[in-house]
Amino acid sequence: MGSITPENGFKEALVISGGRTVKGVGGGVCQVSTTAFRALYQAGLPIIERNPHAYRVRWYDPIVGYDAAVYQPYLNLRARNDTPGPMVVRTAYTRSSLTVRLYGIPDGRKVTVSPPVILSRTPHPPPQYIEDPSLRPGEVKQVDWAVDGFRTRITRTITRPDGSVEVHELHSNFRPWRAVYLVGPKVPEAAAD
Repeated sequence: MGSITPENGFKEALVISGGRTVKGVGGGVCQVSTTAFRALYQAGLPIIERNPHAYRVRWYDPIVGYDAAVYQPYLNLRARNDTPGPMVVRTAYTRSSLTVRLYGIPDGRKVTVSPPVILSRTPHPPPQYIEDPSLRPGEVKQVDWAVDGFRTRITRTITRPDGSVEVHELHSNFRPWRAVYLVGPKVPEAAAD
């Protein structure tokens, strides 16, 4: 999709960077990669590179661990077309939805994808409070949200027309994430007489 830059039309939105959720150019690109990944995975195509997010991003629920993070130049999503012909990828979007459809020559494979299995859950740490002198005294602004850590497994079974079966496991390991609040400076206490 080219470089994720303002010159290429990308806007600022939330990204995960440096252990925090912050505004960055290209925030929201992972919605496209996650939707494309789900279409590719459900079609039974080989996934060459897929990276889960650092923490569980709730807007990809209810299927925990079924996401694909991209972040230039480090994280990418790559799949291989192992069908007998070319493949066309078509996308459609509205203000509230994104659809990715794959078209190609059917080869008779049947694909089933299991619901996620939660292998472990780690509670999120307590919130962090950071003094921010740009805020008014007593003002509080939440800038990151708590989410528990999870280890998950999703199983994909591909049955070929000749009866052969392939089973792939998709593992995700999401770190526990703390809530972060910016707080205005404390009001100095009046000096005692």
